[in-house]
Amino acid sequence: MFQRSRQARRPRRRGGLLSMPQDHRTQENPSQREPGEAPDAPDPHEAPRGQRLRVLMPTGLASLARESGIGAAIRHQRQAVQSLGHEVVTSPFAPFDVVHLNTPFPDTALLAHWARLRRRPVLMWAHSTEEDFRDSFPGANAIAPWFRRWIAHLYRLGDHVLTPSAYAKSLISRPVYGIRAPISVLSNGVDTTFFRPDPSARARLRETLGLPQEAPVVVSVGMQLVRKGIVDWVEVARRMPEVTFVWFGRTDERLLTAEVRRALAAAPSNCRFPGYVGAQQLREAYCGADAFCFLTKEETEGIVLWEALACGAPTLVRAIPIYQQMVPDGVLTHQVAGDDPDFPRRAAEHLRALLDGQLPDLTAAGRSAAEGVDLGAVAQQLQQIYAAAGVRPHLRRRGRRRPGGIGRR
Repeated sequence: MFQRSRQARRPRRRGGLLSMPQDHRTQENPSQREPGEAPDAPDPHEAPRGQRLRVLMPTGLASLARESGIGAAIRHQRQAVQSLGHEVVTSPFAPFDVVHLNTPFPDTALLAHWARLRRRPVLMWAHSTEEDFRDSFPGANAIAPWFRRWIAHLYRLGDHVLTPSAYAKSLISRPVYGIRAPISVLSNGVDTTFFRPDPSARARLRETLGLPQEAPVVVSVGMQLVRKGIVDWVEVARRMPEVTFVWFGRTDERLLTAEVRRALAAAPSNCRFPGYVGAQQLREAYCGADAFCFLTKEETEGIVLWEALACGAPTLVRAIPIYQQMVPDGVLTHQVAGDDPDFPRRAAEHLRALLDGQLPDLTAAGRSAAEGVDLGAVAQQLQQIYAAAGVRPHLRRRGRRRPGGIGRR
């Protein structure tokens, strides 16, 4: 079974693009690269030396979100920033020209005020909404209105607010959020040079799972939340005992709701839960599975969906508003509507038809759509947002010692 991977070393700059230290790989092999890492080549989009920025992406409490979608978005931002030739700094006490803030944690407000004191622009990412907070953790629905007030306060601290989809922008643009700063849509993106079709992964995936080569496999990825559709996903699996269902991702047991606990405890034997795995294991799963079944009830984008589409996985999703707009039914994905007791039966029927080849093959269109939000394109849009927000390099003076005085910075 898949094991949780060790965290990759921080990429370093070499030749104008991202590369890993040489002891990580002895020769260029695309299958060994981490998401966002590119082969050595001149980068025509790299900022000239005098225009390079120091971008503060503080760690702090953001480390708590490492295994979530926000954690993935932060990693993508780092890759985009570095691909533009800018420098990422993590300490708020280091010199910086702009700060990226992503999480709804208390230190986000402190960091925003700190940047304001230093007269540095604050780019605030609006990943969360009241809607996608619901059906997540115990008590979430009761405090959702208060959570919305909190994140609205955070978003109002931004000089420029970025959100990953037009759907998410429509939610946070409502008067109840009170945001007056400009709001831009910027996808979290996907590294399509890393997440790409690989037919040979089918055999490796089944060997890893201990299954016959002809065994049908369906995968999903995400935290184990009601909102992510895991309860319905288990019920779909129950109706399809001939198919192996694999859910990648986990939630701390202390944060599981009673409904999710019951679903996991009663899951049929054809359900497997490997937990959180690294990018290479996920790529193997996307490429080797017969279908990606993502039954989430609410999203502001969904990075894992772009990853699956980039890998050419046949995809079934719940027909929620964002996916009806972003990845239309019968065009980029296959969709099943509803959130009623009969939904698992309808989803199982659609999934069985997809596995049997009775539905149109949309994988080429899905791959093309994913290429449209490749990290390279996202980086160029981010550079344009920097310009619109007035982000510029600040002169950094070296310490000089006054006669009889202390050094000045």
